[in-house]
Amino acid sequence: MEFRPKEKIKGYHVHIYYDGASKQWAGHLRREIAKRWPEAVIGRWRDKAPQGPHPVSHFQVAFRTELFSELVPWLALNRNGLSMLVHTNTGDGYEDHAFYDMWIGPSVELRLDGMRASWEKRQEEKKKEKQAANDSEAA
Repeated sequence: MEFRPKEKIKGYHVHIYYDGASKQWAGHLRREIAKRWPEAVIGRWRDKAPQGPHPVSHFQVAFRTELFSELVPWLALNRNGLSMLVHTNTGDGYEDHAFYDMWIGPSVELRLDGMRASWEKRQEEKKKEKQAANDSEAA
């Protein structure tokens, strides 16, 4: 068994999901996040869904690991019914969305098929490289 070090986490993303009825509250959260945590990077409104793995309209907030203990509890207390996906940013988009996800409020089923196919191909390539390295060491 291999454990991954927390240093692999370069930061976090939170995707704040909304619909027509909840977009106003999402806007209030967005402005307040910008005011309280100016170092957080707030992405554009993504009204046209689906986009990538996200089946619902959303915007993203990228933030450093040091902000997690401030921002995430604040979001939990102020979500007002919105669903929010919090995930690591390790550099592997599929793993971050599929394996290292946390939800504030009800989860939303993500559309991961496209990302999964690329990830599986990378995993197969890594496996072949490792096998080739093992074979060359044995020779």
